[in-house]
Amino acid sequence: MRFRHLDMNLLVALDAILTQQNISRAAERLLLSQSATSGILSRLREHFEDELLVRNGRRMVLTPLAEELAGPLRAILTETEKLLAIRSSFDPATSERHFTIACSDYVWATLIVDILAELRATAPSVNIFYQGPSTRFFRTEIDFLIVPDRFMLEDCPFASLPSISYECIVWKDNDSVGDSLTLEQFLEMRHAQAYSERATFIETWFFKQFGRAPQAGITAPSFTLLPQAVIGTQFLALIPADLADRAATTLPIRRVEAPISLPLMTDVLQWRISHERDPGQQWLRTLILDVAHRRSNSR
Repeated sequence: MRFRHLDMNLLVALDAILTQQNISRAAERLLLSQSATSGILSRLREHFEDELLVRNGRRMVLTPLAEELAGPLRAILTETEKLLAIRSSFDPATSERHFTIACSDYVWATLIVDILAELRATAPSVNIFYQGPSTRFFRTEIDFLIVPDRFMLEDCPFASLPSISYECIVWKDNDSVGDSLTLEQFLEMRHAQAYSERATFIETWFFKQFGRAPQAGITAPSFTLLPQAVIGTQFLALIPADLADRAATTLPIRRVEAPISLPLMTDVLQWRISHERDPGQQWLRTLILDVAHRRSNSR
């Protein structure tokens, strides 16, 4: 189909190119060769009389016109997806649909892993893909976003997940730590910390409460790596309780009672309002919330 001399199929390719800002990644998403995707970009450049994607140092960036096109283009494609979904019901037992969930690797390693176990029994052909937390939610193919409530997106439906507490862990042979700690010991010990927004929140909380924060002796990219990081060391790590549950079953670590009550962590599940009535998304939303509450009730 052509509209104003433009092949409408090129709009899907344009969305991939503007979203990925990289020809190779856009080609992978479109299941095309890199040369074919480059050819499509050339046709789009000719139609819009603009470069759309240009090199800036070692990376590619959008031109001002491309930035202006991205939002309306994603809205058009979203409404098209919504239109095409109206006809369908959703049977998880037979569906081969795929969903993309944007979340931290900590959420993936705890909540989503349990959801995948449920899918193996109830929806064996449904596919789940991971993407890191994204501020480009409205301009990508992401179906669900799971983030701490203080980072939730405005104008986007959400449901709160059960709050998670934090726990202290140490290597099981760390004889410098008993079953509990005083606040002074806790603050004086060197910690293994995650380099993440959640960890920054805890650090800020300590400064507000005590005028100081625990000393970082190790920093790791995420909470999921901290249980391994304390093994064979004298370090203490403060991690979400559900991650501590999972790590304690396979690793030589032990829990230590924290000297104070720490703030709880609450995540939210978010989705696009245009997908509110999509039967497949309604089913997966319900499953995510059910699994999250069952996990919380079993602790």
